[in-house]
Amino acid sequence: METTPAASPSAMPRPNAPAEPQFSSSNTKEQDQKHAANSSAANIPQPKLRLHVETLRHPATASFLTLIPDIASTLDTALYNIVKYLYSSPLHASLDSVCNQKVQRPSFSPSTPPTRSVTLHLRDIDGVAYTTGTELDDDHKEIHLSLPYVLHCTTLANPLHELVGVLTHELVHCYQHTSPLESINDQGAKIPHPPGGLIEGIADFVRLKAGLEPPHWKKPQSAEERAEKWDAGYQNTAYFLAWIEDVRVGKGAIGMLNDRLLRVGYVGEREGDSGVGFWKSLFEAEVAKLWEEYGEYLDGAEEKKAKGNWEDEILNAE
Repeated sequence: METTPAASPSAMPRPNAPAEPQFSSSNTKEQDQKHAANSSAANIPQPKLRLHVETLRHPATASFLTLIPDIASTLDTALYNIVKYLYSSPLHASLDSVCNQKVQRPSFSPSTPPTRSVTLHLRDIDGVAYTTGTELDDDHKEIHLSLPYVLHCTTLANPLHELVGVLTHELVHCYQHTSPLESINDQGAKIPHPPGGLIEGIADFVRLKAGLEPPHWKKPQSAEERAEKWDAGYQNTAYFLAWIEDVRVGKGAIGMLNDRLLRVGYVGEREGDSGVGFWKSLFEAEVAKLWEEYGEYLDGAEEKKAKGNWEDEILNAE
């Protein structure tokens, strides 16, 4: 079995930050699109990017460098998608293109993490990949990619698609929020972190929205085909989050969720917690109810209209 593929150009050129379509009046549509494109391009992080190759003798090293000769451009495209799907607040005062009436959209003040550098390590390790902070400080991130898995990818029909998908997933971990900067609240209690399934689900949500889902992912077609729990993680949670954004609430919903993790943390979801929980404060429903609605939608129930708890503009306390 041949393990080193023939040379092929990287399919991930540096993006030109295309604008998302905006629904607005004919007099302001072009201006809104230009504003969205410029804002998105201006907010793309520019961390120092490094590559560390553990061994040049591993056959997967040459395969990886052949498949992705321009690693910086590939990671820049992933950064663009992270900003697009987690850190882009839609124009909230736009017009609906069908009914031509004012609609409310999720709106927040994006704040990307202060990640200063990302080092990609190609290593002879088990598994697929993992991301961690460095010993220096957590603003310097490391992505460790398995060379045996790279070798496995060369047997796939589209190895580049899979590798870029994995890198995008891991880079999300370098740039997503999981808790406020201060781990202790005003009452001296530790602020809870979200379940690991939500963290992994957000990373695969970006991968999914970027069109980088692998062939083995299966989008559930019924409630029975869902995972047992909403926080099963990875693609299981990613499809659930995509439903929240694409069907129930609207563009920017998962960006708002990510932002809320920074502003207040995953509060109100532990047994015995008082007050409005994390999910209900965002979408006017507990996560168990959202999971139930998701199942009903998959079973062909009438599509639910956007009904999240959005004001014309949500101001986040710094």
